[in-house]
Amino acid sequence: MHRTTTAWLASGALALGLLLGGCAASPSEEPMTTANPEPVPSLPGKTPPIRPTALPSDGPLPRGTPLTPTAGPVPHDVRERPGVRAAIEAEAERKGVGTDAVDVVGYDDVTWPDGSIGCPQPGMAYTQALVPGRLLVLEVDGERASYHAGRGDGFAYCATPHPHLPSGAGDDSTR
Repeated sequence: MHRTTTAWLASGALALGLLLGGCAASPSEEPMTTANPEPVPSLPGKTPPIRPTALPSDGPLPRGTPLTPTAGPVPHDVRERPGVRAAIEAEAERKGVGTDAVDVVGYDDVTWPDGSIGCPQPGMAYTQALVPGRLLVLEVDGERASYHAGRGDGFAYCATPHPHLPSGAGDDSTR
């Protein structure tokens, strides 16, 4: 009985292999090309939309790009929040100034495009999921610094910030 079962299993595996092999795409002999592609007509007076060539997380913001959040003014009580206070103290220490010299010039609830929370580090891997968080922008003597956080986490200084998603993207309405 053992030989019969083995023979049937071998026959079944062979048949399955032949069936699956028949489903595989065969390479074509000549690549499909169009010698003279025709332009797509557009409506008179209308210009086609410009599509961005880079995604928000493709690289750090260009030098000189202001690090400001996308929405509204800074809440009046933001300096008193424990996480913000800690970030102000960290920035004052980093710059060698008193905390009074640190201005809060931006604060926003944001959605980060991945687990790097807008501050990827070389050689690190991050979750590829939207991450709700916060962006804090501090300024000392006209020089801005970006501090990022995930929701419920403390702020961390980010030397090479990457942009967050546009306002409302990935919004789970639990702000």
